[in-house]
Amino acid sequence: MTTGPGDEAGSVMTGFPPPLGQRVSPDAVYSSPPVTRWFMQHVREVERTADVPSGRLPVTRLPRATKPLGDVVLKDADGFRLTFDELLERTSTDGMLVVQRGHVVAEHCRGTLTPTTPHLYHSITKSLAACVAANLTEGGLLDPSAPVTAYVPELASSAYAGALVRHLLDMTVAIRYTEDHEDDDTEDGRLDRLCGVKPSRAPDEPGSAYDFATTTVKDGDHGERFHYVSLNTMVLGWVMERATGVSAPRLLSEELWSRLGAEDDAYVALDGVGSAQLDGGFCSSLRDLARFGRMLVEGGSIEGRQVVPTWFVEQVREGGDAAAFSASPDSAVLSSGGSYRDCFWVCRRADHTTFMGLGMYGQMLYVNQEAGLVVAKFSSQLRPAEETLWAHTFHALESLAEVLA
Repeated sequence: MTTGPGDEAGSVMTGFPPPLGQRVSPDAVYSSPPVTRWFMQHVREVERTADVPSGRLPVTRLPRATKPLGDVVLKDADGFRLTFDELLERTSTDGMLVVQRGHVVAEHCRGTLTPTTPHLYHSITKSLAACVAANLTEGGLLDPSAPVTAYVPELASSAYAGALVRHLLDMTVAIRYTEDHEDDDTEDGRLDRLCGVKPSRAPDEPGSAYDFATTTVKDGDHGERFHYVSLNTMVLGWVMERATGVSAPRLLSEELWSRLGAEDDAYVALDGVGSAQLDGGFCSSLRDLARFGRMLVEGGSIEGRQVVPTWFVEQVREGGDAAAFSASPDSAVLSSGGSYRDCFWVCRRADHTTFMGLGMYGQMLYVNQEAGLVVAKFSSQLRPAEETLWAHTFHALESLAEVLA
C-alpha cells in the first residue's frame, strides 16, 4: 500500500473540544473542501445512521500482486497523456484500489484515509440498491414491470403515477426535478435539506423524503428520456420496503452485504425521519467496495457464492436506451456507446463493456469484465458534480485496462 501526504482535513474537528473554527455543523458538511473530506470519512459522527451488518462469512480474500503503476502513462478524455500518479492528484483521490483477476495490483491512500476507513459512497449507493432489487426480483418479491403505485399507493397523485419500477431503476421517470447539489433552490436542494445536510428552511426540515415524493409533479411521459433524479432511488427503497415488509438497511445487509464476505460492517445514513438514504448514504471501506466490484466482475458470484443473479449482471452489460441517454446533458460522463441501466453507467465498445457506479465529489467503481479489472475510488473533489473529471477518470481507467491486459 502506498500513502500520500496529509491534507487539510486533519485541521477539522481536532482537539478536546475542537476550537469553534474547526467544528462541523450537521447542516454544513459541504461548506468547504476540508469539511467535505472530513465528513465523508466521519458520516456516523454527524448524521443518523443504521448498521448494515456483514454477517459471519469468511472474509473474501484480496491477495496481493502489486505492480509499480505510478509512472504508467494513461490518456484522459481529450487524448492527453498523464501518469497514474498524476491522475490521482488531478482528481483529488483519497483512496484507490486496483484489483485485476482477484488480486490487488495497487492500493493508494491519502491523508487520513486508510483502506479500512468507512467512506461515503454517495451515488454508488444507488448501484447497491439495484442489486438488492435484483435479488428481490429473483425471489419473486418484486416485479420491475409493475407500477410503482402497486407497492406505494400514496404516490398516486405524484409524478410517479403511471411509472414502473423499471423507470426508477433506469432513471426514466418523467418528473419535474432539477438535480443540482449547488443550487439550494432546486428540488435536489430540498432533498438535501430533508436529509439534514443543508440548513433547513421550513419546520419539516430535516424530514421525510417519502413525504416529499408524494408532492412531485409529472413532466412528460415515463420511459422516454433519461433524467437523473436521486429521489427516484429513495422511492425505490420505499417500494422494496413495501414489497417485503423489511427496512432498507436490513435489506442491504440480508440481500447483499452479508453475502459478499465483507471485512467490516457497513452503515447507511438516514433522512430526517429515519428512512435510509438509498440515493447516496452508504458507507464502507475502500477494500469492501473493491470486494463488491470483484463480485460484479466475476458475474455476480464471489469465491463460489452467488451474490446477485448472473442475469442481472448480463442485463446491466446490455445497457439502457442509448438514444434517450445521449440526449441528456449527463451523457458527457461517457463517450459514444454510453447508457444507464439498473443504476449503473454503461459504456459498450467493440471489444469490451464497462459499467460503473458513480458518486458526487468523485466516487467511482469501475468494472471491466473482459480485462478482469475493478477500480474502487474515493475522492474529495472541489465540486459535487464535475463531469469533466469523471470523464477524464473513466478514459484514464480504460487506458489502464489496456496497459494491464
